[in-house]
Order: sequence, then C-alpha cells, then structure tokens
Amino acid sequence: MVKYGVAVRVKNIARSGWMMRGVPPSDSETVGSHSFEVALLSMLLADRLRSAGIDVDVAKVVRLALIHDLAESVIGDVVRTVKESIAGSRELEERALRELGMEEYLDLLRELAEGKSLESLLVALCDNLATLLQGLRYLGKGYTSVVDLVESVKRKLEEILRSEHLPEDVRRLLEDSVMKLMVSEEV
Repeated sequence: MVKYGVAVRVKNIARSGWMMRGVPPSDSETVGSHSFEVALLSMLLADRLRSAGIDVDVAKVVRLALIHDLAESVIGDVVRTVKESIAGSRELEERALRELGMEEYLDLLRELAEGKSLESLLVALCDNLATLLQGLRYLGKGYTSVVDLVESVKRKLEEILRSEHLPEDVRRLLEDSVMKLMVSEEV
C-alpha cells in the first residue's frame, strides 16, 4: 500500500535552498509547488518534442517529474550540494520510496539518477529550469541573495543541454523553448 498521506507532505515542505538565502518560510516555494512546475514544464516540452517528430514517452516524462523529489516527503529537502556530497544519498532516496510503498517506481528513480535517457534528461532540464524561473521571481521580489543559486542553476542547465546523450535536433528545440520561456514566459 502506498502511504499517500506521507507522500503528499511535499506540499508543505519549504525548499531549503531558498530559505538558506533569506527567503522566509512564508514566501518560500514548497517541494510540492516546485514538483508541479517541473511536471508541467516537462509535459509541455515533451509534447513540443513529440510534435516535432521526436520519439519521447510523454507519460514516462510526467511520471519521472512527479517522483523526482518525492523521497523528500520522507527525508526532507536536502540542497543539491549536500546531496551530491553524501555517499549513499541515492540509496537513501530509494529507501524513502520503499518506505512510501512505491517500490514499483524505483526503476524510474534510477533512470533519473543515471540521466542518460531523453526522458530523464528532459526532467533534469525542467527541474533546473523551474528552479531558475523561481529564482528570477525571487530576484524580482528583491531577494538578491538568491543570485548565486540562479547562476549555479544556469550553469547546470547549460551542462544538461551539452549532454552527449542529447541528440542535436533535440538540443536545438530545447534551447529554443528555454529561450522563449525566459523571454516571453511562453512555451
């Protein structure tokens, strides 16, 4: 059985990276609101790729996006730099999914961690894109201390777009979509 009541805790967990930079909990984005934006962006960009004739599994993309931070309902929000420095953090996330009764999604979580499939790269891109957009919103509200995170996420986006696992036609479409989104907030 899925521990749904535990899983939806992400709706109330403030993202710690923003709070570490002075965004108060009352104004901080939650893991759940971030995950919604990642899932929406992922679906829209996957649909755009599909419309351009790219073979992408849109349903899989949405599933990957929905589970990408779900383990945080059990382990809490851990900032990326800390997560990357902890040996065994992937196993911790897998254990959290098991605790939620969601073992059937472990393969998707592993695919996300490997970051080699088009679907996982798209979700990684949208994860960072959603963070970048939120950072720009915070900058617009006067939270200037988030600028380092905004710059870091921009570099991560560029890194994903340069991935050897991303075909050139897909890269061009995604770069165009990201640019459009940044300029006009339209996809």
